[in-house]
Amino acid sequence: MKKTALLIDGGWFSKGLGKILRLPNRWPNAAQVVKNARAVLEADEELFRIFYYDCEPFDREVTNPVDGSKVDYKLMPAYSARKQFFFDLGQTGYVALRRGELKARGWEYSASYRKALLAGGAGGAPAIAPTAKDVYPNLEQKGVDMRIGIDVATLSLKRVVDRIILFSGDTDMIPAMKLARREGLQVFVVKLNPWPLKHTLIEDSDGVRLLTPTP
Repeated sequence: MKKTALLIDGGWFSKGLGKILRLPNRWPNAAQVVKNARAVLEADEELFRIFYYDCEPFDREVTNPVDGSKVDYKLMPAYSARKQFFFDLGQTGYVALRRGELKARGWEYSASYRKALLAGGAGGAPAIAPTAKDVYPNLEQKGVDMRIGIDVATLSLKRVVDRIILFSGDTDMIPAMKLARREGLQVFVVKLNPWPLKHTLIEDSDGVRLLTPTP
C-alpha cells in the first residue's frame, strides 16, 4: 500500500465544489469536502492525512469609502456558517487544519460598475459616480501557499508518505511539487470536472486524478 497525503487548497477546492454542485451559499459542508477528497484515492493507497489549507472568515468591521457606512463581518450569516464549517472539519478524523490569515487590502469596484464605466467611456458619457453598493473590500489570503509548501517539503524530506495528491489550481505550487518528485515521492494533481487544469501543473506531476464532485 502507498501511504498517501491529500493536500487541499481550501479556497480552490471548496469554492469549486460549491459552484459545480450549485450548493446553497456556493459552499460545501465539511462532510462533503472529506467525501469528495477521499474519492480520488485508489485501491493501492492508504490515507495518511488530509491537510486542509484556508483562512478563517473575515471578522473585522470596515468603513465604506463612498458613504461612510460600516459593516461588521462578524455579524453576517456567512461568518457563523464558515466558522461552523471549520469547527466540523477540525473535528473530523485524519484531518489537519492549516490556517492562513485573511486581510483587507483596500477596496475594489464591482464587476457591474466596471462594466458601466467602460460602456460610458466608449460612448463619451461622463464617469458614473460609484454608490456604496459598487465597492467591496479586497480580501487577500496570506500564508496559505507558504503552509502548503512547508508541508510538502516536510513530507518529502522526512519521507513520511509515498504519494502526495494536491488539490489546487495554483501554479505557485510547482516548486514544491518539483521538490517532492526530486525526493522520490509521486505527486498527483486533481482536476475538478468540468473545470480545466493548467497544463503546467499537469506537466510537473506524475498524473491527474479526475474528480466529478458529488453532493
